[in-house]
Formats: sequence, structure tokens, C-alpha cells
Amino acid sequence: MNYWEECISEAFDDAGIKATKKQIDTVASWAEGAHENYGMAHGYDAIPSPYRLEAEQLKRELEREQGKVICKECNGTGRIVIPGPYHSSDSQCSKCRGEGRHDT
Repeated sequence: MNYWEECISEAFDDAGIKATKKQIDTVASWAEGAHENYGMAHGYDAIPSPYRLEAEQLKRELEREQGKVICKECNGTGRIVIPGPYHSSDSQCSKCRGEGRHDT
């Protein structure tokens, strides 16, 4: 006996309902079908969970951040500094956009 037949048979016994094997099979097949379509009937399959979407987005951002390497242009400082006696420069690194790390 499969799970749904067992469930319906036990429920009928508890309720004092007498049913034939064929009747139990029919009700069990309806219960199984209802269970399979529950998510679709209530929109759970059509409407994505905002928590799952946020978790997936954060996971992608974390993987991207972990894949970044230290910028060799600015040695990870995010700034390019050129000292000089007559002309000096202090600017944001164009390779990493001032973050000190960039995608590979």
C-alpha cells in the first residue's frame, strides 16, 4: 500500500467510515493529485520567494567579491600617488576605481 492509500485508509478508520479498496484508491489518488498541485494552486510555484531571491543575489555578490584580486596598479590602496618636487598627483586608480581590488 502506498503512502496516500495508507493515509486515507487510516483517516477513514479514525472517522469510522467504511470504504472499499476501490473507494480508498480513488480518494487517495485525489489527495495525491491535490498534494502535487498545492504549490501551483496557491501561487508558491509562480511567485518566487523574496528570501530565496535575496539569498541567491547575495550569494552571487559574495562569489564575485571573493573572486576579486588585489590591484597591481595601486598596490591595493585605490589611489595612484605621484610625488614630485614641482608637480605631484593624487588620484583614484582607474583599474580598480578606488576599491583596491578588481575582477580578474
